[in-house]
Amino acid sequence: MKKIKLMSLFLSIFRLINAEQYLDAVNVNLFPEYYYSGVMVEMEAVIVADSESEIISLSLPAEADSVFFIGGIPNPNSEVIPLTILKGAPYSHVEFSAAHDQFRLFVFYNPFDSGYEKYFRWSMGTNIAMKNVHYSVQVPVMAEQFVVSRDISSEERDQHGIIFKSIHIGEISGGTVVSLDVSYINSSGQTTMEYLRTQLEQPQVQSPEPVVEHSKPKRHTLLLWEPLAILGVLSIIIGLMYYSSNKNTHYSKENRNFCRSCGSKLNFIDTFCANCGEKKS
Repeated sequence: MKKIKLMSLFLSIFRLINAEQYLDAVNVNLFPEYYYSGVMVEMEAVIVADSESEIISLSLPAEADSVFFIGGIPNPNSEVIPLTILKGAPYSHVEFSAAHDQFRLFVFYNPFDSGYEKYFRWSMGTNIAMKNVHYSVQVPVMAEQFVVSRDISSEERDQHGIIFKSIHIGEISGGTVVSLDVSYINSSGQTTMEYLRTQLEQPQVQSPEPVVEHSKPKRHTLLLWEPLAILGVLSIIIGLMYYSSNKNTHYSKENRNFCRSCGSKLNFIDTFCANCGEKKS
């Protein structure tokens, strides 16, 4: 009986020691100078832990000034909890329990000075391993010479033309901090939202309507002599009609005292021509 109890205790201790606890599907979205002059970072992950009392310690950049925690699946009624930042060098830390299956964090910090050349470093690590880690860096619309320190896996553009660069990190072992460096030039001095608002407020120059090339109707070629011939025939017909009308009028007015058949002179009182018998008109 003693041996069985000792064996059960040994197995329990063995499972506890060898239990794997980690963060899975870790997605980190970085927004430099999006709507304020610093960097906003959104992090979400699934918690794989045997105990809800497990404490997760997350390393952050030393400049981090605000961190907000949302446990579980976010919804309109989710409680947003501000976390206490444990300041340190070279990294600051926040801690939270593994009471939820997943979580979301929002980190705010401002590593920029007043110049046009912008540079920041995002550093992250936990006391437990992280698996399937992915970064997405939003490129400010006013940024020039945008450079990141790691290879870009893919690049996407949203409906406003804002570019997001995706970086696959993979796995980060517990106690290890991984950093990402980003640099660019912002000569406008504006955030992305300010820049977009300025563009929307400017009067839009209406581009000319595109010229639509319609297919031309097929035309049959008409030879030059055909209309001229038709015009000539009409002219002849009109001339003959005019000539005939004038001839009848001329005869009726000037030659009514002569027989129109034989031309013999008729007396005023004659009804028929005395020469050929034609009735006087």
